[in-house]
Amino acid sequence: MATQGISTIGLDVKVGDFSLNYVTDIGDIGASPSELDATCMKDTMKKSVPGVQETKAFEVTFLFDNSTPDSDYRRLKKLQDAGSPVALEVTFPDKTKFATTGYVSVMVSGAKVDELISAKLNLSLQSDWTVTDPV
Repeated sequence: MATQGISTIGLDVKVGDFSLNYVTDIGDIGASPSELDATCMKDTMKKSVPGVQETKAFEVTFLFDNSTPDSDYRRLKKLQDAGSPVALEVTFPDKTKFATTGYVSVMVSGAKVDELISAKLNLSLQSDWTVTDPV
């Protein structure tokens, strides 16, 4: 019998060679293709065919910490400053792995009273997602 849903407990986000410690939210994995108009003069209904996949930057929200050299924010900032694409791997609790590459951009989110300070990783994707199924 199949599992009816998977909890997010244990989900791992790895950027380059390290896993983020305090992830609270991740963006969508995958993309939808653009729609190319294939409608002809004799058609009575608009037709389209799929084009290239369109996706925005993959976003990860995490709790801000810059207190040590190995804090998530500081390590991501170094990757951003290096300016080279890095590997990203998201592993679900059932061991399904999603991987891609992209350019790192990190920012501190706005803050409110009685709220933890958070930050965001934006990865400008440079490759399609690959999926590795659990064994």
